[in-house]
Amino acid sequence: MKPGEPGGGRPRGGRPRGDRFKAIAADIAAMVGGVTRGETPNPATPTTKKPEPTKVNVPLKDSENVKARGLTELDRKFVTDVAAMPPPASAYFRRRPFLSSEECRKWGAGYLPRDVGEDKSGGTMRGKIVYCYRSEAGEILTWFGRDPEFEDKHKTWAATDKSEREPEKFHFVKGFHRGLELFGQHRLREEANAEKLKTLGLILVEGSNDVIRLNTLGVPAVGLCSNTITREQAEKAAKLARELAGGVVTVFLDCDAEGENGMRQCLGYLSQITPVRLAWTSKMYRGKFAGRQPESLTSPEWQEIEAYLRTGKREDWTLA
Repeated sequence: MKPGEPGGGRPRGGRPRGDRFKAIAADIAAMVGGVTRGETPNPATPTTKKPEPTKVNVPLKDSENVKARGLTELDRKFVTDVAAMPPPASAYFRRRPFLSSEECRKWGAGYLPRDVGEDKSGGTMRGKIVYCYRSEAGEILTWFGRDPEFEDKHKTWAATDKSEREPEKFHFVKGFHRGLELFGQHRLREEANAEKLKTLGLILVEGSNDVIRLNTLGVPAVGLCSNTITREQAEKAAKLARELAGGVVTVFLDCDAEGENGMRQCLGYLSQITPVRLAWTSKMYRGKFAGRQPESLTSPEWQEIEAYLRTGKREDWTLA
């Protein structure tokens, strides 16, 4: 066969044709399948990717890491007296009087000093407001920290060309899967919460401070530790709602632009698997809660929201 003829060694017009085209196509298909033409495929060779390992959060006491096992009593180093804290941490607590020493001890929260002598445990959390994250069974899963100087650091960063890394507001230990958990989940089954849950639904907020503040108002809630929800968190919230709260999830994220975007995302996930409703938006209650966070609520303000959640009635019904 002459070069240039169909099936010959040199393709006409620079493009493979006929038998030559079929041969090249077969080579490509074989390579994509991991087999060179002429080889016999090995049936033992996997043709698909191995499944991702199942994510799970192990209690600190059961960790394979010896240092991690030693952090179960990190809260012994916490400072909860505002008079003994440096100014940024003291200001953080003064702005949130519900974070009393008593509440901090109850929730395993407090300020971790930068220097506590020779003991270097809790290194990445030093200088932060630290919170304990517990499993549904009440076991300590991890500690996470909030930078009391975040607002000032972020303001300074925003005034630059932003070439540096954005300051971190919350710090979680590497390896902890926060998207699997709900902050405050360990307190939902307490007998004192039963009636509230059945009446108000499972209240879902953003942060740990929101959970703690509502608890001081006698309201059980769980937090995402984010302004968006993961599929795993949605499934867990729906399960808990069915077991404890009449099957209803009440979304109560921050009443600002980011929070309302998060509300929409929560509704999209949750409405597919359980009844869901909003506790507030920037348009509800004549707009009086626009820009607010659950942690900022006074007792009378919460009572107004609670009355709506209990009765389904409020003074204005303007839709957002």
